[in-house]
Amino acid sequence: MPIMHRAGTALCAAAVLLFASCSSAEPATTAITPNTTVATVATTTTAPPAATTVIPTTVPNPDRMLQIPESATPTIDGVLEDGEWNGATETTMTDGSLLQWMRSGKTLYVALRGHSVGAVNLAIAHGDELWILHSSAALGSVVYAGSTEIWTLIHDFDWCCRSATDDAARATLLENERWQANIGFTGDPGTVEYEVTLPWNGAFAAVSYQTDDTDPAFWPTDLTVDAMTELIGPFPDDVRFHLAEWYRLEPADS
Repeated sequence: MPIMHRAGTALCAAAVLLFASCSSAEPATTAITPNTTVATVATTTTAPPAATTVIPTTVPNPDRMLQIPESATPTIDGVLEDGEWNGATETTMTDGSLLQWMRSGKTLYVALRGHSVGAVNLAIAHGDELWILHSSAALGSVVYAGSTEIWTLIHDFDWCCRSATDDAARATLLENERWQANIGFTGDPGTVEYEVTLPWNGAFAAVSYQTDDTDPAFWPTDLTVDAMTELIGPFPDDVRFHLAEWYRLEPADS
């Protein structure tokens, strides 16, 4: 699939992926604007290692595999209706927030049941591409390319879908980038639902969730500090993502 090259400076560090832009009116509700001051997790100034180790995309750790069951298609509106996510695989983040995972055909659905409005980053790495899909007061994404430990930023954030009522902008995002989500100011506070048609079968995945009043939360829950920091940004031109600490996604047997 074609991938646009970096289109400008990142507007946020709590954030995630993009291949084409879309636009919409500003929401009437006062929004938490993505910012670049989320360094709650300690960072390291050590230079990244040389790009010599191939990412283990074909030999996953069997203990870090997440089975994604087939289920019904949810509505992406930030409201977890009764029965809508029945049968989904459930995982828990470090703050106790619930993640639910399911699929319909080749489409992946992920729901976060958090405690308040915040910034959510769903990271998915498949082959030589790595996406970070961000939802907060807006939707946006970054994309990295690489086949070794060092990944290179090839597309930066291009924010869209800030309106709480403009579904057309999200439809455009889904068509152009192959993912969408509700922003934090639609649906129930702290609930974010994703629809992902990007390649995910066999991909590695991780999630971060940050609000104004708490430290960031992460899944998997046993990530190292460096792996946590990579998920919340800032997202530099070159970075080493610790994919061996993420979980590999696989369709559950029917």
